[in-house]
Amino acid sequence: DYDYYKVHQFADELEVEIHNNNKPDEYGYVKNYSPETIKYLRKQLRQMRMTADIMRAVDYLYSGDHGDDSFMERVKEVEEKYTE
Repeated sequence: DYDYYKVHQFADELEVEIHNNNKPDEYGYVKNYSPETIKYLRKQLRQMRMTADIMRAVDYLYSGDHGDDSFMERVKEVEEKYTE
């Protein structure tokens, strides 16, 4: 069971919610989150994606697919990707 996948999937769903803000759904309901809330959610979305990627690297470490060195290299790559 890949828990990092669940976090990534949640982030995907959040991204759709952000994208669909102020747009009617199939029932005509419109979510109208404030710009402040959307800004915060976007920040959290980025954090969730980074967390899921690090969780994946940790899982690979646990399973023996990564050693200490390659694990730390991967974590640094992930952190750099999300701090740009």
